[in-house]
Amino acid sequence: MANHPILVLLERAGLVESLHRGAIAVATPDRLLFSAGDVTSPVFPRSALKPFQALPLLEQRLDRQLGLSAREVALTAASHSGDDAHVEAAAELLRKGSIAADALLCGTHAPWDEAAAQRLLREGRAPTVLHHNCSGKHAGMLIQARAMDAPLERYVDPAHPVQQRIRRRLAEIAGVPLDRIAVAVDGCSAPAFALPLESLARAFARLADPSGLPEATAEGCRRLFDAATAEPRFLSGRRRFDLAVMKAGQGRVLSKIGAEGVVALAARPPRPGAPGVGVAVKVDDGSARGYYLPALALLRWLGFDPPADREELSSAAQEVVLNHRGLEVGRARAGEALEALPPPPWSP
Repeated sequence: MANHPILVLLERAGLVESLHRGAIAVATPDRLLFSAGDVTSPVFPRSALKPFQALPLLEQRLDRQLGLSAREVALTAASHSGDDAHVEAAAELLRKGSIAADALLCGTHAPWDEAAAQRLLREGRAPTVLHHNCSGKHAGMLIQARAMDAPLERYVDPAHPVQQRIRRRLAEIAGVPLDRIAVAVDGCSAPAFALPLESLARAFARLADPSGLPEATAEGCRRLFDAATAEPRFLSGRRRFDLAVMKAGQGRVLSKIGAEGVVALAARPPRPGAPGVGVAVKVDDGSARGYYLPALALLRWLGFDPPADREELSSAAQEVVLNHRGLEVGRARAGEALEALPPPPWSP
């Protein structure tokens, strides 16, 4: 990590106040287009892997069998904010899967959505398991377990058939030998898998362009991508980075953040025959501020305008740093990491 390039610098009065180092990988399904820093050592993408944890549900066409809406499909790959619409969608997902809420093993936390959290406080209510940002992912895993006639009680065990299938599919899509994918425990108690950053970028490229995958897997990728981009709020939430990026992507970009400074983008090509592109960023210090500006720069590099409504981005994603009186007191800028970017893959 010590030799990783600078991703973002924060300056105040012309002096560098802080900086964030990290690594970046940009790939098509078959080729690494660009890298900065070490992209071959394994990292934990954390929640950036949620699309691939949800994918087996769609491969088995369980979404069709259960009549899941696009919102509910998106929620199975979401880090949602726990607002009322998210909670209702999670409850409906469980109802359609004939799963009881107390089967979820993700735990509880306060909603990330500030208005929802304040409402619970005013009403004297505690958050439930449905408010957890991973409740949709866990509901999807339980639905997979029921379809496989596997035990529901230990669905988060890495040896469980659901987790074994997810790990195999991830290995295939990312192009990593199965025994090279390390396993730990995530914040929600589900397995956290590790793989190289270049492999994460390649997996997201294949999510955007799955034409080379087996047909059931490719169709599952397409339906997941379509649902997430049709209902991006249900993959994310209000004033969240993923939502702003996906709106800017106009149905062609899926964005998924992960804890400890990870973000990955899957960008569909603008024309037949052009490749899908995957982007993966990992910030050494685990700060989300370290990936905001590089990810937005890469979005522009791919030909998309930046998010139109800057109010949808948190202050940490802004180039201008304002104090509590609204005065400009500093600036953030992308560092050296992107200086050697090649021409975009979709150039004429």
